[in-house]
Amino acid sequence: MRYLSLSDGDREEMLKALGLPSQEALMREAVGDVPFTDVPDIPALSESELARRIEEIASSNAYNLRIFAGGGAYDVHTPSVVNHVLLRSEFYTAYTPYQPEVSQGTLQAMYEFQSLMAEIAAMEVANSSMYDGATALAEAILMAFRLKKKYRVLLPKSLNPLYRRVIDTYLPDFAEVQEYSYTASGEADLPELLSLIDDGTAAVVVQSPNYFGILENLRAISSAVRERGVLLVVHYDPVAATVTVPPGEVGADIATAEGQVLGLPLGFGGPYVGIMVSWKRYIRQMPGRIVAETTDVDGRRGFVTTLQAREQHIRRAKATSNICTNNQLMALAVAVYTALLGKEGLRKIALTTYSKTRYFAENLPEGYSLEFTGTPFREVVIKAPVPAKELIERAAERGFLLGPAVPSLGENHLLVAFTDRYTKGDVDALLEVLKTV
Repeated sequence: MRYLSLSDGDREEMLKALGLPSQEALMREAVGDVPFTDVPDIPALSESELARRIEEIASSNAYNLRIFAGGGAYDVHTPSVVNHVLLRSEFYTAYTPYQPEVSQGTLQAMYEFQSLMAEIAAMEVANSSMYDGATALAEAILMAFRLKKKYRVLLPKSLNPLYRRVIDTYLPDFAEVQEYSYTASGEADLPELLSLIDDGTAAVVVQSPNYFGILENLRAISSAVRERGVLLVVHYDPVAATVTVPPGEVGADIATAEGQVLGLPLGFGGPYVGIMVSWKRYIRQMPGRIVAETTDVDGRRGFVTTLQAREQHIRRAKATSNICTNNQLMALAVAVYTALLGKEGLRKIALTTYSKTRYFAENLPEGYSLEFTGTPFREVVIKAPVPAKELIERAAERGFLLGPAVPSLGENHLLVAFTDRYTKGDVDALLEVLKTV
């Protein structure tokens, strides 16, 4: 047991707490009715023979699916130059950027990431990345609590449900969370939102485009919210921000985003990278670490870790977060991707993404309908003539991955997402598949 963290007794205690009779019953929750089988009987083989046999077994898996699934992670194109830079040994094998004396090359990469993210959001300062979009948003709420010294936050019911679960995990017991609804357009119900703001409210969170893919009227929300003296936290899409109003222009106090859409592959769910942007007046309450440009004694340009207000670097009561580091390798990938495309390249991808979304929405086959009337970006919620789970399975059999289902709206509702990776011809092929289902 020297190297194993759990004993049989520990496992039995956990299963008892879960109300499950066995470990197999626990796994059954994940695999459903799929039968458990023994390891395939593979005889002693040479390396090349074994590789061929494993490939034969793996060939039963579904490959080359055209992925139109969304819900927070998207099948975007990753230019080859991103990996060529990312996998250089100087970056790929470096120790986590944890200490203030980290190398100049890593510090400059962090600084460039910050600069690019601040420019896209039209705000003044960005930290050098968070773990992912969900933790960035949760940390932004804690930051708002510190700034206002109040502990009530308003969240939209159109927020990504995975983000909501992370927020619930993050928030202390004494924090209060209130939800506001959305209208038939899929946008925030502004009158209801305003009615929920009281003297104890620290911040209002809005996601745009929201979980349903609908762009919010950020100007109207910001104007109304700021009049009531609370902070506005905007979770945005950094690609969409290049063709819509960025959070800084509407006066958001803190902005967060998932950086995966900026050239990171799906990677079976990660690793991704969180973006957090704000204003200089709030900088001392920003979590994570912030790199700044300076000059050395000889007047040469250099970079330093300016702020990293965690408990190892500051008195514990003054620490902003227990986040130890940043997702530097992924932040580097995002910086390379963003610099490679530039403003016009990002705008082109944004417009292409928007055009595909609109084209799909306007050409739905008979029997399908849009759930919301608002302006969509990247994804839409459709109501299908069959249960969403069945549609997803049948579309996968025909080479298209859709979803996820949105059971909160009904069993026939699901998301369909669009990126720069697939062509109009792929969208037409998907529409034909929907007709057959």
